[in-house]
Amino acid sequence: MPTAAYTHTDDHDHPYSPATPGDSRSPCPALNALANHGYLPRDGRNLSPSQLAHAIEHVYGLSPLFAALLSYGGVMRCGTRGKLNLHDLAVHNLVEHDGSLVHADAPQGAKFAPTDVDHALLRQLLDTSPTDYLSLRDLTQAQVTRQAASPPLHALQAIVSKGELDLIMEVFGVRRAENAENAKRSLIPDADGTLGDEQVVVPKAFLEQWLGEERLPDGWQGPSHQTGLREIISGVRTISKAESTESPKVAL
Repeated sequence: MPTAAYTHTDDHDHPYSPATPGDSRSPCPALNALANHGYLPRDGRNLSPSQLAHAIEHVYGLSPLFAALLSYGGVMRCGTRGKLNLHDLAVHNLVEHDGSLVHADAPQGAKFAPTDVDHALLRQLLDTSPTDYLSLRDLTQAQVTRQAASPPLHALQAIVSKGELDLIMEVFGVRRAENAENAKRSLIPDADGTLGDEQVVVPKAFLEQWLGEERLPDGWQGPSHQTGLREIISGVRTISKAESTESPKVAL
């Protein structure tokens, strides 16, 4: 797969600015970060499918087909007259689902799910591993634990949640050094996107900023490869196998 051209570290034309009152935001950190950096209109309103597809493809390295599928599908499902406000994606159980890694479940009977980050859930995620990074196994364990405490997902939602987990690895995964002493200066993006390898990890610092602040992480060099439907399907299968060996962790 070709390497994505986007390099966040060198992009000074899209500074981070958090949402202000009146801005529209979703339960999706990927889209919220794009708005917070100005790749999408910063107010998050009146977005066209082509705007969404271009930004997702450019920043996160999704293939044109996959980016278009997500964008046009999301607008058709949640938007109005071919346009979307980001908060439209918060309608409960349309695209959004319970069991999010960093968002609380929708209150019973609520039309919209929460869009604010639940920092207790973020801490629970980061505490899955004592290291400075999370592997695919760690992320899978975190998702199993989180979803065990939430209303059950139907089959399609379960597949979507696995795809979301895989995208974290595809976009932010780096290859860690075998020598822990050199881990920081040896973190280089994984060139082949192989997620079954425990050497591919996501630095917690990336997750703290991307999930916790909805900003593109400092030091992230952009995705190392393009992610399409083939990669996502393979990743979902890998995560499904991994989930079958994990049990929910009990909070101490």
